[in-house]
Amino acid sequence: MIRIRFALSLTIGALLAASPVFATKYAGEFLKIPIGPRAIGLGEAFIAIADDATASYWNPAGMVYLPYREVMFQHQEKFGSLLNHDYLSVVWPLGNPKEKHSALGLSVIRLASDDIPITPRPGGLVPGRDFLDFGTDNDESTPGNGQGNGVWDYGERLLLGPDDLYMASSSDAAVLVSFARQRGTRWAFGGNLKFVHQSIPDTIPGSHVTSFGAGLDVGALYMPTDAVTVGATFHDLTTTYLAWSNGVRELIVPTLDTGAGFNFFPAPGHALTLGVDLAWGFERRKLDSQIKLGGATLNLHTGLEYWYHNLCALRTGVSGKDLAFGAGLRYKHFGADYAIELNRFFA
Repeated sequence: MIRIRFALSLTIGALLAASPVFATKYAGEFLKIPIGPRAIGLGEAFIAIADDATASYWNPAGMVYLPYREVMFQHQEKFGSLLNHDYLSVVWPLGNPKEKHSALGLSVIRLASDDIPITPRPGGLVPGRDFLDFGTDNDESTPGNGQGNGVWDYGERLLLGPDDLYMASSSDAAVLVSFARQRGTRWAFGGNLKFVHQSIPDTIPGSHVTSFGAGLDVGALYMPTDAVTVGATFHDLTTTYLAWSNGVRELIVPTLDTGAGFNFFPAPGHALTLGVDLAWGFERRKLDSQIKLGGATLNLHTGLEYWYHNLCALRTGVSGKDLAFGAGLRYKHFGADYAIELNRFFA
């Protein structure tokens, strides 16, 4: 335990010292969007509770606690359907039916906006054909304000029609190849090999600026008793490297999530689970964080889940300033979950 704590302290210290200098703020931001209605309904307090097909995202070590193969699909629409957020995950427990000590997982994350109208580049606009060169006040009778300079200035009226635009899509995607292994009766460890691809449309029809990168996530779970679980996950531990086709290079800042889960059984057929997580960030995002600690920021996540005879569940949680609710249904090996999050409810 002393060596583990010492190594953890060294890692956090290295992140505090290095990440603001060498990493790129907001790089790979789509990877921070929470996955899974169950976790969202619990206020994202899922690091020590993750025991379903979303474990590869939250804490890959949790995959070893799946009793059977599991497939999970999520579709989420954001900002009035402008963004589509999809997630597909498959987890295979490995070993004999009675003692499954390891697991393999494969997950795909995609965030996309489709049918974006792309306009020509400003430098390619022709006055009189593509825009009115009357200046930024769009009044031909008043000289100045860029009038007659032959260059489109912001605010000048465009004459572009549907035939002058083309539709394109912008997408971010990641593939996670995961493996988890149980050590003894109390410890479990897991990791993700992560591949990232991003695509942004260019102003030339059919052309995109793309990126590719790879990184590593690692997670661990410790169960001191059957009712208590403690977990931690390092995302982008190797500062995931992104190389863009236009020559830009980015590094994703590592993050650390720690948490604890507590199980209670007040009566036969009734189960309660309490989750408490602390998310550590190292990008100095002080304006949207609850706690500031030098170069680090911290956000608290709490959640409570109630199960009735393992058939239906009710959930609620708090994620920073957001309030969340959720529900779930299970029948044999089939299930469905739903969650709603009230953003900045406590702002």
